[in-house]
Amino acid sequence: MQRIRQAKLEEKEPHVLVIDFFRSSLGNSSRLGTLLADRFSESLSAYSAGLEVLDRNALKDYLTKEWTTLEDLKSNDVCLRIGRQLGATGVILGTLYEENGQVSLTIHLEGLGPVTKTDVFEPTDQRVRFPTSEEMHAMLLQPGPNYARKPDDIPAEPGIVRAGLEGVTSPVCIYCPQPDYSDAARVAKFQGSVRLSIVVTAEGQATSIFVTKGAPFGLTEQAIKAIRGWHFRPAGKDGNPVTTRVEIETTWHLY
Repeated sequence: MQRIRQAKLEEKEPHVLVIDFFRSSLGNSSRLGTLLADRFSESLSAYSAGLEVLDRNALKDYLTKEWTTLEDLKSNDVCLRIGRQLGATGVILGTLYEENGQVSLTIHLEGLGPVTKTDVFEPTDQRVRFPTSEEMHAMLLQPGPNYARKPDDIPAEPGIVRAGLEGVTSPVCIYCPQPDYSDAARVAKFQGSVRLSIVVTAEGQATSIFVTKGAPFGLTEQAIKAIRGWHFRPAGKDGNPVTTRVEIETTWHLY
């Protein structure tokens, strides 16, 4: 709290969002990290005179809407950009380690400006340690909530078969330009993937696109837009083209 108040910010009441606390490195989620982030945010809200702590449900709703996962939050910049999309001035990040029978939690502020310090050797991060229990150890190793969807969630589709089953071959893309980066994703230096389940018709067209795992910064929309223009050699059965549902993954890398 004191560090946020000391930061040189233009806003009189900065808005802060607590991101899930990750295990060892950003993007490595855990049930314990999500629980501690929830409790930390609630505690911070109770002593938040001079700043506004955003409800963490806004982050959960965002990830659900984007059908993405905590594993996509792999950098401070990505976390900050998402936080600012949700109205935050800056974000609070946490990293969990287990060592010598204790859990160590390091708290880091991102996007809240330079902090005025009286001691030049004062660390910019805050670390706390507390004893671990068997339950906490198990929660630390269990992944946090997954906001993606499963192919099994797709409703039954009469007349559409699955490639690779009952003698059905797989469709082959013959014209498949990769989707573009969105401006927001490029600014955030985001790297990640989108998984789509699509129907490839007997004419080789992509239809009935179902998002199973999306990505932030408009990349899901970029993937859908690109795949709608793809052309396939359709799947076949007994020498005849058939309509099939298949999984497609597109990935963005910065080089």
